[in-house]
Amino acid sequence: MQLKDKIRVNHVSKVFKMYNTPMDKMKEALSVSGKVLHTDFYAVTDLSFSVEQGEILGIMGRNGSGKSTLLKMITGIYEPSEGTIEITGKISSLLELGTGFHMEYTGIENIYFYGTLMGFTRKQMEEKLGSIIDFAEIGDYVYQPVKTYSSGMFARLAFSCAINVEPDILIVDEILSVGDMRFQAKCFRKFKEFQDRGVTILYVGHDVGMMRTFCDRVMWINKGRLVDIGDPTFISAKYTEFMYLDDITAFTDYKLLGSGTKADREAGEKMEKAVQEPQKQERKVSNSLFPDSIAHWGIRPGLIQYVKICDISNQEQNIFSTQEDMRIVIGFDVDDDIRANDFSVAFSIKNTEGTDLIVKTTYEEGIEILNGKCQEIMFEFKPRLASDDYYLVVALENRENAAISYYEYIEGVSYFKMYTNKKIFGVVDVETNILYNGTRIEKGALCQKM
Repeated sequence: MQLKDKIRVNHVSKVFKMYNTPMDKMKEALSVSGKVLHTDFYAVTDLSFSVEQGEILGIMGRNGSGKSTLLKMITGIYEPSEGTIEITGKISSLLELGTGFHMEYTGIENIYFYGTLMGFTRKQMEEKLGSIIDFAEIGDYVYQPVKTYSSGMFARLAFSCAINVEPDILIVDEILSVGDMRFQAKCFRKFKEFQDRGVTILYVGHDVGMMRTFCDRVMWINKGRLVDIGDPTFISAKYTEFMYLDDITAFTDYKLLGSGTKADREAGEKMEKAVQEPQKQERKVSNSLFPDSIAHWGIRPGLIQYVKICDISNQEQNIFSTQEDMRIVIGFDVDDDIRANDFSVAFSIKNTEGTDLIVKTTYEEGIEILNGKCQEIMFEFKPRLASDDYYLVVALENRENAAISYYEYIEGVSYFKMYTNKKIFGVVDVETNILYNGTRIEKGALCQKM
C-alpha cells in the first residue's frame, strides 16, 4: 500500500444468506443432505477504490444500495465475504445513533465507555472530557441517562466523542441530518479543520449540494456496485439524472426463494443494464445541441432549441460586469399534448461547486406558457455576483405535482465569468439602501450628525 492511501478496498463483496422464515435457517443447519434453503444476497459486489490522506470522499446511492454495509466493513463490524480492505490509522465512526453507547449510562459514563472502545485510558479521557462536553452543548443533560435524550442531543454527544479522539479516519453516515442547522454548520466547519490536519473523511449523504461543496471526490454506488467515482459536480449530476429517470422502485434484488415472476427478472435485468451502462439509457441525450453540458436528460429531450447569454443589446458574451444587465434567452417547443398550465421554463446559475445561486422559473412568476413551436423566453436581471466562474442550468419542468419532473434538463448549457473592482465578501452583492440615523445615505455621501 502506498503511504498516501489511508483506505484501500480491493474487489470487496459482502454476501448475506436470506431465509424465507427463521425455521428454514434451522432446517438448513440440521440438514444431513446439505439442502439449501437460503438465497444469497450480494449487498456489495466486487467494489474497489482507495482514499488518500486528507481527502474527503462522498458516497452517494439510494436506500438499499450498500453504502452502510460498505462502511461497516471498513470499520470492522462486518467481515468481507470476498476481497480485502487495508486501513492505515485509527478510525472513528458515526454510522448510526447508538453505536458504541449504552442506553442506561449517563452521558458522562458513555464518554468514558466510548473512549475505552477506542483504546484510551480513563486518564486520557479525563483530559478530553471538557472539550467533548463543550462541543456537544447539551448542558446538564450530560449527567442524565442517554435513553432520555432526543435524537438531536444524542447526535451532538456522539459526534463530539467521535471528533475528540484524534482519529486518522472519520466516517460519517448521515447522522448529522438529525441535528439543527447551527450544529450541522459547526460540524462541517470541524470537518474542514480535520481535512487541513490531514484527517481522511468518508461522508455518506443524499444532499447533492453538500456533496459538491464539501467533498473532494464523490463515489456513486447502486445495488452494491460501483457506478462511477470522480469529480463531485459530474458524479452528482449523473446520480440526479438516474434518480429522476429511474422507474424501478425495488430497493434490492432479494426475492423469496423460488419466487419471482419473469417480469420481475426482466425488470431486474433492465435495472442492472441501466446502472452498468448509464450512457446507453434511452432517455439520455447522446447527440446534444449542447456538447459542453455536464448532464443533459429528461422525459422528452429535444424541446429546447437554443440558449443564449446576452447583454442588454442582445449580444452574446461570456464575461459580465457585476452591475451589467444580463439576458438569458431560451428557445423551446411545447408539444400539443403537454398541459400548458403546468409547464414551466427555469434557469439556475451555479458556481463551480454546483451550488444554486440564482434560480428563476416562469411557474413561480405566474407566467403561463402556451402550446406551440418556436417559442422564446427571456429573463433579464442584474446578477450582482462576485468575481468568479459560473455556469448555467436550463430546464423545462412539469409542475403538475409537488415533486417536479423534467421534460428536459441541461446542466452546464453555458459558462461565463463575472468581474468587478468592488470587494464582495459574499457570493452576491445585493442592492442595499443604507439609512444613517433614519436618513437615507447616497453612495459616496458624508454622514452628517442629526
